[in-house]
Parts: sequence; C-alpha cells; structure tokens
Amino acid sequence: MSLLEKFDVLNPEVINNPYPYFTELREKAPLFWLESLQAHAVSRYEDVAYILKNPALFSSVDIRVNGRLASERSPLDGSVSNLVNSDPPIHTRLRGLVSRAFLPKRISEMEPRVLELSRSFVAEMTARDEFDFMDGLASPLPVTVISEMLGIEVSRRRDFKRWSDSLIHSGAQTLRDGKPPEEAVRNAREMSDYMAEIAEKRRLEPRGDLISLLVQSSDGVEALSPQEVNSFAIILLIAGNETTTNLLGNSLLSLIRNPEQYEWLRRNPTREACARVAEETLRYDSPVLGLMRRTTQEVELSGGKLPAESTVVVLVGSANHDPRKFANPERFDPQRDTHGLMSFGHGIHFCLGAPLTRLEAPVALEELMERAPRLGFASRQPERIDYGQSFFLRGPRSLWLSKN
Repeated sequence: MSLLEKFDVLNPEVINNPYPYFTELREKAPLFWLESLQAHAVSRYEDVAYILKNPALFSSVDIRVNGRLASERSPLDGSVSNLVNSDPPIHTRLRGLVSRAFLPKRISEMEPRVLELSRSFVAEMTARDEFDFMDGLASPLPVTVISEMLGIEVSRRRDFKRWSDSLIHSGAQTLRDGKPPEEAVRNAREMSDYMAEIAEKRRLEPRGDLISLLVQSSDGVEALSPQEVNSFAIILLIAGNETTTNLLGNSLLSLIRNPEQYEWLRRNPTREACARVAEETLRYDSPVLGLMRRTTQEVELSGGKLPAESTVVVLVGSANHDPRKFANPERFDPQRDTHGLMSFGHGIHFCLGAPLTRLEAPVALEELMERAPRLGFASRQPERIDYGQSFFLRGPRSLWLSKN
C-alpha cells in the first residue's frame, strides 16, 4: 500500500510522523481528497500561501466537516465569532480590539516575568535526575503567562489548564465520532461560566489585565461581549498556550535527535541562538500542522480545481517542508533562513500571539541551556513518542529526559 493510500488525519502512523506522507502529497497529489473529512488537502507552499492570503476566496466561516458545520461538532458555542472563525468586517473589529494587548511594547515588557518564571520552572525541574520536560517546563510556563495576562486567579489556574487540555485533546475524538466527548462539553460550559463571571467583574471594576482591556471600549472600538471574551480566552489557550508548549517539546526532541546541532547550541548558548533553534523548529516540526478553510467560489490551484463550497485542509506543516521554498527541508538547521515559514499562518489571520511565543521559547531554552546543557532521553521514555490523537496540533504529550 502506498503512503498516499494510507494518508488520513486519523491514522496513528500519520500522526506519529506525517512528513513522509507530506512529501508524497506534494509530489504526487498536491490536491488530495480526504475521505474521512470530506475535504481537500493542499500541501504545496505556493498553494498554502495563496489560500491564507486570500480570505475572500477561502473563508474561515461555516466550514463543514463530513457535510456538517464544524461549529456543530464543537463543545464550544459556535454562534460566537472569534479571530479564528470570522472574516472581515467582523474579524477586522475583533482583531482591532484584541491586538492592543499584543503590541511590541506590551510583549517586551513581559520579558522579566517570563524570565523569572522560566528560571523557577527550570531550577525545580532540573533538581531531579529524571523529569518530564513537558510537565516541568513546556506546559506550566505558557499557561502561567496566559493566565496572568488574562487576570485568572491563582486558585483557578489548575482548572484553567484542565479546561485547556480537555478542549484541545477532544478534537480527534470529535472527528471520529461526529460529536464532542461529554467531558469536553462539561469543561467548555464550566470555562464559559467562569469567563462570563470574570468579564462582568472586570467591566465593573477594571484592573490592569487583558480581560479588563477587552471589556472596555476604546478609541471608538466596541468592547467585547462576555461571550466574545470567553471565545477569545479559549483561542488564547489553544493558539498561545498549546503552540508554545508544543514548540518547546518539539525543540528538545529536534536537538536530541540532531547531536551536531545540539552541540552547536552548547558552544553558543545565547538568546539569539536559542531563538534560531525555536524558529527552525517552527519550520521543521511545526506545533500546528493544518488549518481549515472554505472556498467561496471555484478556485484553480497548482494541483487542479477546487469547487465552490469545498472544505480545504491547509497543510502548513507540509508547506514548511516544500523544497521549492526551503532547501534540504528534512535537515534540522537552526542557522538556515526561515523567512516565510507558515507555522503562524499568513495574511489577516497571522497569529496575534506569535510575538509572545517568540519571546517565551528562546528565554526558556536559554535558561535550560544554562542549567542543564546536556540532556538525553531518560530510561523511562518510550522509544515511540506519544503525540496524542490530534493531527492538527503536534507536540509530545510527555518527554522524559535525564541529565547526561
């Protein structure tokens, strides 16, 4: 059986290592029909870039999976617009308000706190001979930063993480069964109730946190409703929290599996070098492998024609490995030029949280290199990495390491 015959986003072998399948898709079937989703998968860099920069032709609204609206399958309230599931002019309004929280000055002001948290998590984690890197640093760092940005009480941050994990990891089961797990629905309801309560409190008594900013009108921009605040908080959890978590996990995996590049970093453990590792990991093993769009009319791509009202799986992870854009794409090389990588999207939907991820990951890696410059797989780490059941969000669920 050929790789093309086995390519499916629900196939555990594809989830474990999608890159050989991406190569086959780009070379032999750049417009590939995914029977399990009733959608077309697009894999070449040129096509992916074209789709993401043309929202009028490729909408983020009313996307269907197996003929049913994706919003009907979600544990979340699909009637509420957010940055991911909206087009202009709604998207323009939302982004205009939310982007104030991610201005370069605001992000740079967070560096001392990110450094403090990284130092604390790394010190506690590396005090042990063996540790789960995901549980010790990759997961708690971004969720703590996002929680503090939003203004979530310390006592509720475990709940915040539980809600986040439930929503993120329910996706694969939803695709398989056609409906979200009951636990995910229950957690989504809990989170929605909590965020509505916090939004109302911040509307009446604003503080210096992100939720206070979002529920206050400013410069003629209408404030977000409590439902919109909840939807945005969930997007932050997935886009800001999970992306950074996966990026850190994938970075360590890439370094350990590429000893020559790991040694290069050991000889040059600067913030700039760590940033290069993070950027190359974004390209080489992207935390986000795919996005979804809907065609508004018939469109012609390099692989053929897409009918109007088609669902499109946009394989950004494949685009990042297209040799037409990146030479020797299967080589992990932190010194390469990664300009144009698609991991944060492209165009109007370019990830707002990208600057935050690009701050957190290098800071955390630099602290790790200072405390534990020689790490390897611990004896309890299985040879096969557990990536969970999600194709679209890629990162190890656990990563047991030891100090060499």
